[in-house]
Amino acid sequence: MLSIGYMPDTHGGPYEQPEPDAERSAQFAEQLLQEAEQAERSGFDGVFVPERHARPECMFPAPLTLMAAIAARTHRVKIGSYVMMPPLYNPVHLAEEAAMIDLLSRGRLVLGVGVGYHPRYFDHFGVPIKQREGRFEECLDIMRTAWRTPGPTAYHGKYYNYEAIHLTPKPFQKPHPPLWIGAFGPKSIARAGRLGDVWAMAPFLDRPDALKAQLDIYREAAIKAGKTPRIALLRDGWLAGSMEEAERTFGRLWVEECKFYFRWGMLAPTVDFRAESDFTVEKVRRHMVLGTADDWLEQLDYWQREFGVEWFIFRCRLPLGPGPEQTRACIQRLGEEVLPRLKRKT
Repeated sequence: MLSIGYMPDTHGGPYEQPEPDAERSAQFAEQLLQEAEQAERSGFDGVFVPERHARPECMFPAPLTLMAAIAARTHRVKIGSYVMMPPLYNPVHLAEEAAMIDLLSRGRLVLGVGVGYHPRYFDHFGVPIKQREGRFEECLDIMRTAWRTPGPTAYHGKYYNYEAIHLTPKPFQKPHPPLWIGAFGPKSIARAGRLGDVWAMAPFLDRPDALKAQLDIYREAAIKAGKTPRIALLRDGWLAGSMEEAERTFGRLWVEECKFYFRWGMLAPTVDFRAESDFTVEKVRRHMVLGTADDWLEQLDYWQREFGVEWFIFRCRLPLGPGPEQTRACIQRLGEEVLPRLKRKT
């Protein structure tokens, strides 16, 4: 069964903007909640939020707080993270907060997690980034232990030690909310297959042949661990009356997004993109979902057919825009023109 999610991006302005004041921050928080409500009204199956810290354009850095607020403002959609970084948290506290969001939403929580990559986030919380992989695996083990085990229980690992974990109340979902694992490199992709319920993909500029090699790694690891391989995919995109309009409204903004990540070394050079000048709308278009409803269906059919994607998560707003009203209108239009046709095909 194909499911469709929306991501209300927590970027609230251009990169490296001045720190926002209280009123602007409060208005942006309301904007995020309105986007979530619009996604539910428009027939989306889930709302998923990212985690970012210590950057003034990231105007809602607390994903658990945002997920709880979305739970209170919606009734049907799944509420998830795409993705959180458990190494930045006390694992028992994270397990407790997640359990409460799952209870608040009556079993709608999806916890997407990853090891993290941004050094500034780890510096912000005083966590050594070199320990992130070991801390990540222990965090997942501790959370599962806390969710499943009645009464006080001890846990002694390399990074975390507890004498009496006693998580109560337990999550609404049994044995616990699903754990999606975001992963990019071969080692982390194999970990997603070994430890996760779903591989949360977010390919920026990877070629199809490279992605298929990653898919093989994931499937092999999942099957070896006795799990059914399942895939979620994050895509940026814009629905419009023509491809030209979509490129003009959103494509040019995504080019600037790519340039920023490339400039700061968060996107490595590839065969297709060796310098900032290589980033053009024409060249990055195939890495988004753009155009009319027919264009969207053709592009999404490819991902379903070639990769077996079960969850599509769409992001329709970036640090530079489009604006709130345009974004909500795009969400509504997706619900009217794309989602019904997409679901009828499955």
